[in-house]
Amino acid sequence: MTRPSDIKPREGDVPGTTFEQYVIGETFPEVRFTITPDIIDEYTRSVDGDVQAYKIGGRPVALPSVLCVYLMAVMYRKYPPLQGGIMAGNKFSFHGPIWADEETEIVGTGKVENKFEKRGRRYIQYSATFKNGRGEHIATAVNTSTFPA
Repeated sequence: MTRPSDIKPREGDVPGTTFEQYVIGETFPEVRFTITPDIIDEYTRSVDGDVQAYKIGGRPVALPSVLCVYLMAVMYRKYPPLQGGIMAGNKFSFHGPIWADEETEIVGTGKVENKFEKRGRRYIQYSATFKNGRGEHIATAVNTSTFPA
């Protein structure tokens, strides 16, 4: 069982990445973690979800959004967080299930897609791809965050 805090540095624990240090096109090293039935249950309860509502062919699956809590860990492997970051937007595409009745190894990769300034704010946009341990595509995300100057 891998909690997000097991693979994601906390703001302030290490020197954060400045806007200038992000390189468009730079890829992130892969991050591997395991989502277990316990993680799925804890996440479902924390978002007041109903695990009974998520089934495929009668088999229970995790709420797709369970990957949201691991999203930043993909980028933070290469670019540690700078205090004061604000998530400005996320777009997720889901391609396959995470079964709620078994452990699932997840492999996350990604890259810096863009960086730009708008109305005095600095934005970083990055993508993340999540596959299971067998290489089957589970989800893709594009995140946009703003960080202090």
